[in-house]
Amino acid sequence: MNRWLWVLGIGCVLVASAQAQPLPPEVQRRVDTIFSKMVDRWIVQIDRWWHDGQHEHLINMTYFLISVDPHHIEAYENAGWLLWSSNRDDEAVALYERGIRNNPDAYDMYYELGQYYYLRKKDYAKAREYLERAIQYPCQWFVWNTLGHVYARLGERQKAIETWQELLRRFPMMPLNQMEAVRKNLRDLMTREETPATGESGQP
Repeated sequence: MNRWLWVLGIGCVLVASAQAQPLPPEVQRRVDTIFSKMVDRWIVQIDRWWHDGQHEHLINMTYFLISVDPHHIEAYENAGWLLWSSNRDDEAVALYERGIRNNPDAYDMYYELGQYYYLRKKDYAKAREYLERAIQYPCQWFVWNTLGHVYARLGERQKAIETWQELLRRFPMMPLNQMEAVRKNLRDLMTREETPATGESGQP
């Protein structure tokens, strides 16, 4: 562990120095190359800790990583999940919010926080707030799918139907099993008088 702290310390010094004043192009290229290789090594080590179950080391490394690369989306995602699954919810939310501040024009962090409120807290109104922000940016099919489930859980039947219809229109190449689940949800909602609070089929 000490060896990695030394590497991290050197990396932070390099990045801080590079940000403090402009460097000649050739020197900047060398710094960028060193930093890129260093980040690659960090990611390999993080993966090892993940598989070894050393999650505290992984979380600590993540904080170092995003301090020098605030746009590394996967780092926020992995550490956030580890934090709330360890009942460290306040830290998880703070990390996701930090990710949003550093990446305001990407869907990922809005989705992660919306997913957190949907799955972890069962706070569907809060989940809707973040998922509706997520779909304002280019995103994956599962973001729309989760939002459809959230609308259904809130009893907003027409919005759920429209969201899933839009999902099918936007993502004709989504996984076939998920497409069939979405179609089943649509059939179920469109044949009901009212939308129940729970019980929708398919994966969130």
